[in-house]
Amino acid sequence: MRPDFLRVLLLSSACVLSACPSPSPSGEQDAGTPPADAGTGSSGEVAPSSRNNLRFKNPEQLTAHFSAALSLPPEQVCNELGQYPCTTYVHNVALGGVEPYGIGLYEPISVTGVTTPIAIDRLALAACVRRVSLDVTSPGEAVLFKGIELDGQGRLASRDGAPVRDAITSLYQRALLRDPTETEVGTLSQLATQIESKGSQTPGRDWMVASCFAVLSSAESVFF
Repeated sequence: MRPDFLRVLLLSSACVLSACPSPSPSGEQDAGTPPADAGTGSSGEVAPSSRNNLRFKNPEQLTAHFSAALSLPPEQVCNELGQYPCTTYVHNVALGGVEPYGIGLYEPISVTGVTTPIAIDRLALAACVRRVSLDVTSPGEAVLFKGIELDGQGRLASRDGAPVRDAITSLYQRALLRDPTETEVGTLSQLATQIESKGSQTPGRDWMVASCFAVLSSAESVFF
């Protein structure tokens, strides 16, 4: 992918996880004082959570979540240099894991570090690239992006067509266990125009990766 496209792709979630508290070994966590409108939507009809205790998924949970959402074997979700697992080996500590044997870290770090958002982005992007590659290479066995036609310039032939909408709906159902709102469908459909304006040589394929990445790396996906 082009460097400028990657910058656009990563910007959406670069600050999602910065300095987010992780649960203590006892499972307790100081939730702090929520803002006045916490838990309310634009209509004010959503009740605030009684627990107010978001938890950041640990490396094993992230691997399992991404694996299930994209129908990938865990070992294919993300591997640095094609052989070192991203979550349980390379970025384990940054993602809230422990490393008792190598560096003597027996408990997770109490807060996420500056590299945690980067590790999350790396994990989500690698998994999405793998899923899109499989779907495009073997369209008859596609899991997410089924029946999406591209024009002669590699763009989505119909960004408002049923296959695109079905792909977005499937992505939300698989990754977030809910249907997308009309606004979310419109936002991801419009993303195709933004990618095309960046001069991508494969805008349709890049849209698939970007849409997958945007949902998989969202706070709703990486917290529980």
